[in-house]
Amino acid sequence: MSGRIVERVLLEQAPLRVLELGTYCGYGTVLLAQGLPPGARLYTIEGDPRHAAVAEKVIRLAGFSEQTVELIVGPSEEVIPRLREKHGLMNANLVFMDHWKRCYLRDLRLLESHQLLAEGATILADNVLFPGAPHFLQYAKTCGKYHCKVHRANLEYFRAIPDGIAELRYTGTH
Repeated sequence: MSGRIVERVLLEQAPLRVLELGTYCGYGTVLLAQGLPPGARLYTIEGDPRHAAVAEKVIRLAGFSEQTVELIVGPSEEVIPRLREKHGLMNANLVFMDHWKRCYLRDLRLLESHQLLAEGATILADNVLFPGAPHFLQYAKTCGKYHCKVHRANLEYFRAIPDGIAELRYTGTH
């Protein structure tokens, strides 16, 4: 389900600057990169160096250069504030969150405070119902900065468990 939503957003918006939080083994990163328009760049952040080492191999074997997909290793709360100066990301048109659910809200607020969200940017946050990110959802729905909808789905590997992916559209208003 989340794959179809990501595909739709990539097709509809053709984002040139994409940020992924939570690379894991790189499979989702490759799928994101395959849907990018020409000239786009994907920045992906992975906190675990062992996962990042595997992901680096997967991404490069899939044929994506460092100019197209930049893998950044480190905790998101340390990497996000340095994205502009160290990695040249002025702002993102699409953010895909699939890392630690308890970090979703903190990292969204970091993206806001460092002006890393382009006006109209889409934020897709996976697994917001299970294991869940209730504070993130509450903030997204009530802060006035986002149009928010939750697409219902089932957990990827356990179909009996209901889940959802949040789709936020940044309005740029504060």
